[in-house]
Amino acid sequence: MLNLAPHSRLWIFQADRFLNSEEFAKVNAELKDFMQGWASHGNELYGDFSIQNDLFVMVGADESKSPTSGCSIDALTRKIKELGADLNIDFFNRLNIAYEEPSTEIKLVSMLEFKNLMSSDTVTRQTTVYNNLVETVADLDENWRTTVGQSWHKNLLQVL
Repeated sequence: MLNLAPHSRLWIFQADRFLNSEEFAKVNAELKDFMQGWASHGNELYGDFSIQNDLFVMVGADESKSPTSGCSIDALTRKIKELGADLNIDFFNRLNIAYEEPSTEIKLVSMLEFKNLMSSDTVTRQTTVYNNLVETVADLDENWRTTVGQSWHKNLLQVL
């Protein structure tokens, strides 16, 4: 996924719909250009990005080599927002949940729909979800793709 050390900081931006091939190519090209100039207080950042499942844009930075700053994080956020505006995609809608059906096909639904799927037992504690709150590359490898019962999503069970 990302060619960075496990301790590297990570940001995951989930699209509100799956990217088509042209959108994927645009996001890929623009992030490639962005990453070449991404800096913190004039120091080049050691970062990498990946687009997974035509849905998740992941950006990481090895802060042991050069720490990120508020300005560099703001620049990343602006870039993702610009891409979203250009493509009519919301990368910041935290009310959409990605989960896997038993066939491992990824579905994207609203939080309300996800709650309804939980109450009908279509989604259970064992259903695979994507925890976009992970903060490091190591967390990505270990905790990004997890179960409802092991993720923040379990808090939705309490409201049912």
